[in-house]
Amino acid sequence: WLALRLPRHQRPSMSGLSYLQEQASSSPSEEKHFTELSEFFKDKLWYQLTEKLLELLKVPHFQKSPNLVTLYTEFVKGFEKDINKLSLAQFAIAASKQLEEYKEAIKFLDGIIDGAAKGEKQAETMCKMEKVVRMVQASELDGCPKLLEESKTAMEEYKGIMDPVVHSSYYKSMFLYYKARKDATKIFRNALLYLSYTPIDKIPEGERVEFSNDVSVAALAGKEIFNFGELLERPVVKVLGDSKYNWVLGLLEAFSKGDIQAYDKIMSEQKASQPLLSENEKFLSTKVRILRLMGLVFTRPSNERAITFKEIAQECDMKLDQVEYLVMKGFSLGVLKGIIDQVDQTVTMTWVQPQVLTKDQIKGMGKRLKAWSEEVAKATAEVEEHSKEIVQD
Repeated sequence: WLALRLPRHQRPSMSGLSYLQEQASSSPSEEKHFTELSEFFKDKLWYQLTEKLLELLKVPHFQKSPNLVTLYTEFVKGFEKDINKLSLAQFAIAASKQLEEYKEAIKFLDGIIDGAAKGEKQAETMCKMEKVVRMVQASELDGCPKLLEESKTAMEEYKGIMDPVVHSSYYKSMFLYYKARKDATKIFRNALLYLSYTPIDKIPEGERVEFSNDVSVAALAGKEIFNFGELLERPVVKVLGDSKYNWVLGLLEAFSKGDIQAYDKIMSEQKASQPLLSENEKFLSTKVRILRLMGLVFTRPSNERAITFKEIAQECDMKLDQVEYLVMKGFSLGVLKGIIDQVDQTVTMTWVQPQVLTKDQIKGMGKRLKAWSEEVAKATAEVEEHSKEIVQD
């Protein structure tokens, strides 16, 4: 009846409706879903229809391959230009994941990019980022930078507030790309940006532990990452506590404290299981010693920052002739500043990179503040005593 009243170009697709009817008959337990889709479609309730499609992404029946792909090709494709393009992209991406063959998945995503999503920056970006994910999985990395750069430009030029889900997809793709390239610092930075749009509890449970491990290992191997106290406070790291990667958490804590013995023990037992760590073992050995030196500087009063080479060698468990290189490395990485006196074999530290403090470090700072307060009180008393003598004279 509805089809007779509507103009021909607005009539519901009979093939799409027939498909829904067939599915309702063949899957009685899911009949209500197919009936709702049919009713929303007939009444052209595009918003409700879109929300229903997104709801189906969480329904077990549709999570089985190739149910989403079939639903898209047999039903959704007939009205894809009438619904919200970002929501369409989210549904299409979920469907594309059910296509195991790489070329087939890329062709499917290209069909969305060049079709319904064309000109819609958010939807285009989402689909391009899913292409990057599939390309990384297939080790086809050469085409990724172009897609990432195009998406970055689209996000920067977008007029209005781009949906957080688009930012999330972009930074996830960046994270995966740099993971494939083994660029630890960029893995870490893009992972944190991804987490700023996607809380750790929103990451699928099956992926959560591996993601947390990747972030943590990247932080350890990263050339510019020295603030482990801050990282240890983040929920992403706490996930490792009850996992097979709990030793990585122990390694993070060793770096945070500059605990060289704990580092040596864990690395000797576990480094073979993490290529990024074994490939950067020399740097990691230097890094944990720089962190130890930073801790040493931090614990000393500001008027006792001249440290002998011998003291550094003992504290950092290294040979005396390696001390100058360690200090210079700390200077070059920008985590320490000071003056080296090669004649007297001392280093006078003038600055150390600020750190998020552990409880022990906070206690130590409290003791130093107390000592400083006592010195100030003593100096004040002396000034008052001398001032009395001046007045009396």
